[in-house]
Amino acid sequence: MKGMTEDDYTPPWYLLNGHMDSMYLYLLRKVYVKFNRERIELPDGDFLDLDWREDHNSDHLLVLCHGLEGSSQSKYMLGMTRYALNNSWNVLNINFRSCSGEMNRLLPSYHHGQIDDLTFVLNKILDSKHYYHIHLMGFSLGGNVIIKYFGTFGKELDDRIKSAVAISVPSDLHSSSAALDEKRNFLYTMNFRRSIKKKFIAKDRKFPGVLDLSNYDQVKTWWEFDTTFTAKIFGFKDADEYYAQGSANNFIAGVRKPTLIINALNDPFLQKPSYPYHLAEMSSFVKLLTPKRGGHVGFALKGKDYTWAEKKGFDFLKTNN
Repeated sequence: MKGMTEDDYTPPWYLLNGHMDSMYLYLLRKVYVKFNRERIELPDGDFLDLDWREDHNSDHLLVLCHGLEGSSQSKYMLGMTRYALNNSWNVLNINFRSCSGEMNRLLPSYHHGQIDDLTFVLNKILDSKHYYHIHLMGFSLGGNVIIKYFGTFGKELDDRIKSAVAISVPSDLHSSSAALDEKRNFLYTMNFRRSIKKKFIAKDRKFPGVLDLSNYDQVKTWWEFDTTFTAKIFGFKDADEYYAQGSANNFIAGVRKPTLIINALNDPFLQKPSYPYHLAEMSSFVKLLTPKRGGHVGFALKGKDYTWAEKKGFDFLKTNN
């Protein structure tokens, strides 16, 4: 598929820049969905909480993956769940480890390149459910995970897994970590670090001495953070190894299912390498849309209870069914 810029998204007039595009729905959107929760045990002794809505007698299932420190309760997850349900598809929201409201049992939780849990969940669905059209959609970190999953397994993916959409994807982790280090993104970084710190404190109580939190607030850049903490927890040599093994760009060439990436050009979390035009142009399966506006997981539409990205993404999944 050919990478392209698409300009058919027009934001409401009162959203003036990428930060407003990003924060408007996060702060003001109202969407409520009640889930049926299933806890599954993982092979390593940990667990995942899955939030289901199986309202319809349908063989179509949409599997949603959230972003960094998100959950099934993130507004973009709720909004996409509602949109799919309104179109008669069933929906599964995966809460990554530590993100369901209850801390996971083991020291590791999740990261941008962790596909083992997604693989386990999808294999379980394929073995136990009667879905013949399974589609994936991920937001930010979740989109990166999905692209790596598709690219890792390539032709080996089950025929029942049809297509994927990845929205606001930091597909080059090195440059995206640098973007978050910029002063203009201080509030985002502060919120992420505050949330992660609470989890690390809980981990430290359960696994004393493994994490040195004495200098947590002195670790200034995301590269330093990922070298100091992420790499230690997950067994990488340093942040560079983590970024190389986790960045979706390094797996796009292996994708063998129709995949849509939507990255707004004014996304404050992304730099040039996360707009992989050349990789999309070289692929027969990956389409890249880069509207000028939309921010990070924004794409609000005036007077609508859904977003431009939700409609655009769902239309792509229906087309590749």
